[in-house]
Amino acid sequence: MTIARDISPVVFRGEPDNRLRELGDSQRPWFFTEAYSQAKLYAGNQKWPDPKDEPVACVLTGRTVLDLTVPDRADARHRAIIDALTMEFDDWTCRRSGEPRDPWSFIEAGDLYDYEGTGSGERWNALFRIAFEQADAVRVLDLTDGTSGQPVPVWVTHQRDAIRMATLGEELGARLEQQPWESIEAWLEGHHPQAGVLERADRMRRPDHDHRADRVHRVVPPRNFDAMGINGAPQPVYRGVPAAYEILPGDWIALNARYASEHGGRGQAAFVKRLPLVHPEDIFWAGTDESEFLYLPAAWRREDVSREEYLRSLTTDQLRMFCDGEMASLTRYAREIRAVEDHVHNAFDAEVCGLYHGPDHSARVSQHALAVSRSLGIDPLVPYIFGLVHDSQRLDDGADPEHGPRAAAFVRERRADLFGFLPDDALEALAMACDLHSEGQTQGDAWVRACFDADRLDLGRVDIVPDPDYLCTEYARRPEVIAAALAMSGQGGEDFIEEDDLEGRLQRFGA
Repeated sequence: MTIARDISPVVFRGEPDNRLRELGDSQRPWFFTEAYSQAKLYAGNQKWPDPKDEPVACVLTGRTVLDLTVPDRADARHRAIIDALTMEFDDWTCRRSGEPRDPWSFIEAGDLYDYEGTGSGERWNALFRIAFEQADAVRVLDLTDGTSGQPVPVWVTHQRDAIRMATLGEELGARLEQQPWESIEAWLEGHHPQAGVLERADRMRRPDHDHRADRVHRVVPPRNFDAMGINGAPQPVYRGVPAAYEILPGDWIALNARYASEHGGRGQAAFVKRLPLVHPEDIFWAGTDESEFLYLPAAWRREDVSREEYLRSLTTDQLRMFCDGEMASLTRYAREIRAVEDHVHNAFDAEVCGLYHGPDHSARVSQHALAVSRSLGIDPLVPYIFGLVHDSQRLDDGADPEHGPRAAAFVRERRADLFGFLPDDALEALAMACDLHSEGQTQGDAWVRACFDADRLDLGRVDIVPDPDYLCTEYARRPEVIAAALAMSGQGGEDFIEEDDLEGRLQRFGA
């Protein structure tokens, strides 16, 4: 079965009650605009009782989208749809000029709906009815009142399950591209006070480096420092939050789960959430008692900037993770990730590959992937999945030099039914990392480098101390990170390892 994925950017729809109707069909689809300012134009005849009401931000999902904003006569799908539309109606006379008009020109100019005037839309509706036979959503130009005489792209779908609400991080990213800061600040304060976006941004802009976990021993008495539980190495952090929340950059945190459970945040029943392997440089004492800290990861810190400059400086992924959490993509795709994990587990031969490249190794690689991704400020989804699949096509527990290319082929071949939730660039990065992970390379985009380091940090399982020269990121090269990785992987495999040189061992046992 083909997996659905996001097929649109953040799009907006005018809904006075902030709720989407539940029923629709090809004659009554949902319309969305890419521009926030135009969303209320598509609210129909509904009244906006409160001027403070906001358009609804959504993302469309599915398998296929038909983009008719630039109709192409050489495109077989475009030609089939517009030919079918042409044949359905006998008369294509322009109601303004009285002259015959090519149906393609209505699609190109965005005035197909205007052809019949407001209230009819037979041709407009017929276009979508025909297009929905081939696509889950349609993107098309539309010229309507309020667009200053210029056609604008609209997104249309007739399937309610193809519409998901945009996350706060996704919507904020779209608004930052379209709205003045004053409007965004008022929206955050008025509609999302519980998210604490502005307060957390303030903490990320003004960290007190004397309170950093690797320095705080200089400013507090030894007795107080000993009570803090700082161990000088990457360690887990905790926060009590409602079930739907994650630990966010700028949040209050604790270094033990019990304290987090007893001091849940955001005013609701708390579940204890955990982030593994957080580096001491990302943990700051809050300055209250010995158990309260702030999570201020370096990749998200921007000092001496305004709130607006801070939020606009974040990449799209960083902004999304700042608002939704580093683990949000893993949570969102938990079912799909479990399907990948189950497939790999069911096909795995523990007798052949279970000693050094089995589930324990994969689990540690995925944990390291979270930490390395955090240090780079990137979404951990691709590196985490890499941990699950990079050794999944091994034929033995030794060198097996072709296991990487086989894993890459597996990822590409199972795109539709296992990895279809990944965007194209993410899937190609995953395949490339699998292909090259045991070749000793240290170059590549951030996703690929995070994959390489996550795997190599677990070399201790075959009695190899990870060599910084073979690592790709500053985080992975840190002595305390390597020491923590060795402690995680143990020192097993003494009988399997011969006393040969490091390069030879890397080549022999792969990664």
